[in-house]
Amino acid sequence: KQWYQRRVAITAGIFGDNRISTEYMGTVPEELSLQGYKNHVLSAGSNAPMTEAEKELAQVKKDEAAMRSQMSTNSATLPGLNLPATQDLLNNLEKFKKGFVNYLQIKLDTDKEELKLWDCGNIQGSELSEKIPQDEPRYHLFNFNHDFEGEKIWKVVFIYSCPGYSVPVKQRMMYSSTKSCFLDSLAKMDIEIAAKREISEGEEVKEVDVYEMIHPQKHASRAHFIKPKAPSKGGRRLIRNNN
Repeated sequence: KQWYQRRVAITAGIFGDNRISTEYMGTVPEELSLQGYKNHVLSAGSNAPMTEAEKELAQVKKDEAAMRSQMSTNSATLPGLNLPATQDLLNNLEKFKKGFVNYLQIKLDTDKEELKLWDCGNIQGSELSEKIPQDEPRYHLFNFNHDFEGEKIWKVVFIYSCPGYSVPVKQRMMYSSTKSCFLDSLAKMDIEIAAKREISEGEEVKEVDVYEMIHPQKHASRAHFIKPKAPSKGGRRLIRNNN
């Protein structure tokens, strides 16, 4: 058996490696029949068994790769999509900037390829989590009014919510690619963002979470290891000489 195995490469070289398309080994006579070879080819071309969740995830990754290829450009200076905003959204961004409203929810219309206002108003920090949709992505701007070190302050947070793989690939990819350009546009409007976060559900932005986004807790520095002192040798001893 070992003698045959050692001479496989030699025999293939005699025929010419470029002439051999595949190697097939059989252990029983049935495997060396035409049907046995067809079964081998069919088995080699089939994918490994996967659960439904694994199949769905594999398809999502395949679709995302196709979307990246489709949406990529030859220019390295355009890392995202700069989509237009509706006039209604622009008007409410001005109201948000001036403090007339403290919450805006922005939707990306994938058909018209534009950003538009979906919701606006004045809310409390405890109400923010209830504003997060469970079935579609959104951008959120919230001007959080809170106490910090004895002072009443306002700070703007930006939240990108995306429920996960239940969202169509095109929609998820467009939101992700447009986010940086949208934030740049906000900066040009002098809307200063104190903190940013990406979430998948409303439970991730409770009022305490928003507070910690703006004022992250300072972790106590690790205590340095203190080398213990060497045991004391005591004072000098007197040696009595009996002589």
